[in-house]
Amino acid sequence: MVQRYAAVWSEQSAGIALPMAAMTVERGRGKGAIVNQLRFEAGLGHYSVNVAPDSVWIFRGMGTHYFQVQLQIGIPEVGAGAGRLLCVETTLYAPEGSGPRVPLASTNASVPFNPEGEVRMPTLQYLITNAQLLALEQRRVGDLRLELQVRGFLPQAATGFPGAPEVTEYISIAESRWRQQLAGLGRTLGAEMLIAFPDDDEPRRRVADFLREAQRLLGGSEIDSAMLQVRKALETIKNTSGWNWPGKKDKPDRTVDERWALIRAAMEDQASGAMHVDPGTRDHVYTRAEVETLIAMTAALLCVTP
Repeated sequence: MVQRYAAVWSEQSAGIALPMAAMTVERGRGKGAIVNQLRFEAGLGHYSVNVAPDSVWIFRGMGTHYFQVQLQIGIPEVGAGAGRLLCVETTLYAPEGSGPRVPLASTNASVPFNPEGEVRMPTLQYLITNAQLLALEQRRVGDLRLELQVRGFLPQAATGFPGAPEVTEYISIAESRWRQQLAGLGRTLGAEMLIAFPDDDEPRRRVADFLREAQRLLGGSEIDSAMLQVRKALETIKNTSGWNWPGKKDKPDRTVDERWALIRAAMEDQASGAMHVDPGTRDHVYTRAEVETLIAMTAALLCVTP
């Protein structure tokens, strides 16, 4: 299996056909560059495959996100026996340290072609959940690295075996560019939360907005700023919940509402100590895990807020 690293680019054009000369330039780019090929049986041709430079983007979807990747497929000069259609099955993977890679999403594409030789550029889209995107970010060290496995078939082939051995493209996205793309997702990115649905009443929406902002800031490793948003969410719950403060009541005499008020106050206290430079916490530095925990706890508390 031939393997190579692919860079990432900003132009997005789907289904573009370029003349064969353009494919030759692409193959010759860079000294010693290795281009993956879908190698079919004799007479059916070898089809070059690589991820177009700077073509990997992350976009917000409807309750999810999606990666967009553009392939450059070099079509050789082939006879009528190869047909006029190349089908590709692709799976996007995330490397997992020294362990096996982890599949993220799959998609397929049908690529019609001319027998004279050309370059086709299909655009592929991969749906990614919030949890998957967060896991990618938490495991990332420096640049984001992905793998794209590509399998090819010639369904109209008149002779020979219509399948080719799979190839793997290695994708590297610079950390600065990846961080910029995450920022573009806005409040859609963050830790998984259980927020009571629907959140269309104003107090609940304000709390949810604070928590989503905390998620977004956490995605950029702005730990203290994210914790501040959690504190604002807890303060909003305090002002809108109607839970009564127990005062000096004995513990057995506290009502359910009063106990929820104490739980909320304890969470706010935990989210505020280091920022207030309290004597017991002034040297404490909040961690990502602490912010994630308080985000989840606050979202859960919202579920029982009147």
